[in-house]
Amino acid sequence: MLTEEEVRFLYRLSRFKPEAGVIVEIGSFKGKSTIALASGAAGGLNAKVYAIDPHLPIPEEGYSEYTEAEFLRNIDAWGVGDCVVPMITTSERAAENWSRPIRLLWIDGDHRYGAVRLDFKLWEPHVVEGGIIAMHDSIRKPGVKRVLWEEVFRSGRFRDIMIVDNITAVRKVKKVSPGGVCRKWATLALRAIYIAARKSRVPYSKPLGRRLLRRLTVPRWVP
Repeated sequence: MLTEEEVRFLYRLSRFKPEAGVIVEIGSFKGKSTIALASGAAGGLNAKVYAIDPHLPIPEEGYSEYTEAEFLRNIDAWGVGDCVVPMITTSERAAENWSRPIRLLWIDGDHRYGAVRLDFKLWEPHVVEGGIIAMHDSIRKPGVKRVLWEEVFRSGRFRDIMIVDNITAVRKVKKVSPGGVCRKWATLALRAIYIAARKSRVPYSKPLGRRLLRRLTVPRWVP
């Protein structure tokens, strides 16, 4: 479900350590993103990746498999089991007694609007200042796009919009500077052009647009 560029980007994000905190993943499926996150975090302080997923079918999203067994096999096969804490439950239940600070929140569960919004509302307050929130299918899925606009793009609490293929990541801050606001809207204008070109099926718009967004939006401080 992830492109190679997306896997590399998650690996890089997991290596960035703004403050003390763990990594939380909402939606693990068969473990590809979990392995990327755990591989990047391995060896550092607070290297744990809390992988939250009930591993049940979601027919409305086109998923018909029970994936827990395959997820656990893949984690074991890649040798990252020491860094991964599987939480075989829903995002809502996992959040009930959560108290740990989060430095990287990766949201890739149920992509319908209500579910994405709930995941964001439940977990964003635990993200430390300077921490990162990343969301998958942020170009294709209307529910994810709507939550991004309502909770992130219109907010003054996030900066450094990074777009890698279908991942959009942002950095949480107290307040965005005027320069940061200008960069935000310039990035969103580029994003809008890319989406419009994809919809109109302009030749080569998909690979060229993806490459341009990656190059222009991922800052050098991402290791």
